[in-house]
Amino acid sequence: MLAVSAAIIGAALAMDAFAVSVVCGSSDRTRRLRCAVITAVAFGIFQMIMPVLGWSVGKVGSRAIEGIDHIVAFGILVFLGVKMIIDSFGDIMDKKSSAFDLRSLTVMAFATSIDALTVGIVLPSAVGAETFSSLAAAVSIIGSITFLLCFIGYQLGRRISTLNPRAAQIIGGIVLIALGIKSLITG
Repeated sequence: MLAVSAAIIGAALAMDAFAVSVVCGSSDRTRRLRCAVITAVAFGIFQMIMPVLGWSVGKVGSRAIEGIDHIVAFGILVFLGVKMIIDSFGDIMDKKSSAFDLRSLTVMAFATSIDALTVGIVLPSAVGAETFSSLAAAVSIIGSITFLLCFIGYQLGRRISTLNPRAAQIIGGIVLIALGIKSLITG
């Protein structure tokens, strides 16, 4: 039961990270497998850490987190989306590296994993993660699913960007803004 429930939760939590991974892949000019792996690892790690923090905070901290989580995610994702759209009007064809540096990737991984923080609070009831060992099993499944989906998303983004890199970057910025708005509305 724990594995199935954690897998379902992991897939649901990974959807925003998947979408952002597609954006990252579409902005990658290096075409290196290493960039795809680093992106997938970053998102997977954050999707593992945040539920543990939420689980640790428990009911005491949930009210404080739930009050602002959607606003923080909105601000970060909209800022990055607007920046990406503005950057698309530069000379992206001559760039030899990914449009995302490690700092931006970390910020995006954090922003897309804020909902995992609040999910961590309900993991004991949702998947039976009452003990730390069962929590470790659940977050390992969540992180693994996120890694896999983000790696696939990155590769998909790379294929999309071969059509029109500038359009892919603009669409990517729009996707980030849309995810931010979704976070604000559903928060």
